Amino acid sequence: MNIAQLGAVIIAMLTMVVLIIVDLKLSAMLNIPETSNSRSLAWMLGEAPLPMIVSVVIFSPICEELIFRGIFFSYALTNQYNHRNYQMIAVVINSLIFASVHVDANWEPWIYYTLMGSILGITYLLAKRDIRMNILVHMGTNLAVFALAAMS
Repeated sequence: MNIAQLGAVIIAMLTMVVLIIVDLKLSAMLNIPETSNSRSLAWMLGEAPLPMIVSVVIFSPICEELIFRGIFFSYALTNQYNHRNYQMIAVVINSLIFASVHVDANWEPWIYYTLMGSILGITYLLAKRDIRMNILVHMGTNLAVFALAAMS
């Protein structure tokens, strides 16, 4: 990992943590119900905390990043479609797909997960498609969610 990649990881992680805090505050202020994804995670955390934390902080980020960024971008941005405009279109499409597997019909979680997907997509491109950087950001973000939940 070089300094530029480390910087991208730190900035992405901090941005994601700020996004999480804003989402929590906004959801509370507007009485937005939690998503079925959030309810399922909370239930599983109550039933088996250690396996759940290991799964969500380690295994899920690895799998999601390999699928959403690794596989998706390797097909979406072949040499023929590697121009900056295609990259931004791919980030938008990728973030919408990422959001669609994490949320229900409520508008606010769609915005939140689309922004998270965008940050992860941009991080992937800035890190020169080094999937390890995205995995670190995703792991750190999921760990931050557990830490914030434990503090509240």
